[in-house]
Amino acid sequence: MSKQEILSWTSLATSSSFLFFYILFNFGLPGTVESFSGTFVKTFFNLFWIAVVIEIIVEISEGNKKVQKDERDFIIEAKGIKAGYNILVISIVIALVQIFISNLSFMSNSEFPFSLELSTVFHFLILSLFFASATRRTIMIYQYRKGY
Repeated sequence: MSKQEILSWTSLATSSSFLFFYILFNFGLPGTVESFSGTFVKTFFNLFWIAVVIEIIVEISEGNKKVQKDERDFIIEAKGIKAGYNILVISIVIALVQIFISNLSFMSNSEFPFSLELSTVFHFLILSLFFASATRRTIMIYQYRKGY
């Protein structure tokens, strides 16, 4: 397993942990999952710290050297960035259209069912950012495992 793949795995673990805690603190868990909430929190908390420790160990083991990248690493990174960028752009367009529809609905009828508050759009954009980052790393891990 190359150092780039290790960094991709740890970045995916960190992003998924941040995403879990963001959803947990802002929205809470559904009532059907309350009995497992302690296990979820403990698992993702441990996952986060393990990923941070692995990233620190990789950085220390490298010393002053950078991770050596070859053409394959650049191609894999480009594919991951392309997928993450596409998801982020689509999410931003959806949010902008939603804001436009909300503003039109308030002008014509305040009881319009598709109107959202700006805080909801903000949460959507934050979740989209985490999802785009996780998608980027997932694509990179897939390409490394595939043996491009």
